[in-house]
Amino acid sequence: MRFNHVTCPHCGLLCDDLSIEVNGASLKLASKAYPNCLKAFEDASFTTKRLPSPKVAGKKASLDAAIKKAAKLLAASSQPLISGLITDIQGCREAVLLAEKSKAVIDHANGKGMQANLAVMQRYGKVKTTLSEVRNRSDLVIIFGSQIFNRFPRLSDRVLFPKTSLGNEGTINKQIIVIDSSQAAKGSIPKRKGITYCPLEADSLDDIIHEFLQVVNLDSKRSNGNNLTNKLLEIKSTILQKQYTTIVWNTGLFNSASAEQTTQSLTFAMKSLMEDVRCVGLPLGGSKAEITANQVSTWSMGVPLPVAFMGGIPEHDPVIYNGENMLQNGEADTLVWLSTYSPDDLPPKTDARTIVIGHPKMKVPSSVDVFIPVGIPGVDHSGLACRTDSVATLPLQKIRDINLPASSKVLKQIADLV
Repeated sequence: MRFNHVTCPHCGLLCDDLSIEVNGASLKLASKAYPNCLKAFEDASFTTKRLPSPKVAGKKASLDAAIKKAAKLLAASSQPLISGLITDIQGCREAVLLAEKSKAVIDHANGKGMQANLAVMQRYGKVKTTLSEVRNRSDLVIIFGSQIFNRFPRLSDRVLFPKTSLGNEGTINKQIIVIDSSQAAKGSIPKRKGITYCPLEADSLDDIIHEFLQVVNLDSKRSNGNNLTNKLLEIKSTILQKQYTTIVWNTGLFNSASAEQTTQSLTFAMKSLMEDVRCVGLPLGGSKAEITANQVSTWSMGVPLPVAFMGGIPEHDPVIYNGENMLQNGEADTLVWLSTYSPDDLPPKTDARTIVIGHPKMKVPSSVDVFIPVGIPGVDHSGLACRTDSVATLPLQKIRDINLPASSKVLKQIADLV
């Protein structure tokens, strides 16, 4: 059976134009042009009728027994942590309810990466646009980091060079400048008219962005003779000649220790440029459902992730309650890891008791106390996911029936027993 207009939740773009061939438990993407989507649906396929069973202490168990064991571990825990959150909206909602009932801390697997954009927005605000605005209004797009095309492979045909647009000739035939350090590995930049790759002599992409801020605030008629500065001055001049510039980045390409400062430099640069011309940002993310998880947190609790419930009310503190740090410091004694999109998103190594509610093809370590395989959102059950620009929620349709429970159902059953 063929399903059309399928939404792919394996990238923050949430492209909703895929066609999938379903033959029993096997899935096949109709087009081979999208490697990320192709792998995701191949990973979801089964060539055998034998489905994975829940496991308790490495041994097969019934679903009821696994749920009861998970609830027992949580009830006996002095400081639970619910993390991963790589799933759909309903799964994240039930994770929040479980965190509240078990007085846990809840954080996303990529909590530190999310914090870079969030912290700058909280302190200074943000100048941000949407995918539709870029598609229909931008006449110049500056992309910091050539690897963005590897992480968001359909950015080119869905946003930068769409077949149809509401814009004029200038927005349809956008000018695209891809900036990166010459020291970095070059990403899969599309070879087509309108895209210019600009490798610059700098130690890192972060260094280029910090210099970009200095150049934005520099008199364009002045130069210090530095090649990096001169090239960025040329790019600044191009921005000032355009009507609508969008600056694109992904914090995962920045140095993790200084990603917040790098994002801040981009924000300040855009705010300065906005005094003379329209220049806005498009931070790309959400390939591990970060946007979905954070939206659910904000809707449900009024604050972004991470959130703690030890005091009975939701408390947000990105330093104290960072899930990764809590595990490294031994501050959590039980980890609930929720990951339903990819078998590769395994729980981190930890001494804490571990409950995994995950992708049915996930190969969990033998040290995991409870493993409950669940259905994949957008394959085994319907759901919703939030797009990278946070302005659209896309439907995930059910295209296969192999009797695996949704993560939301499993989480609710555990919460009922805690």
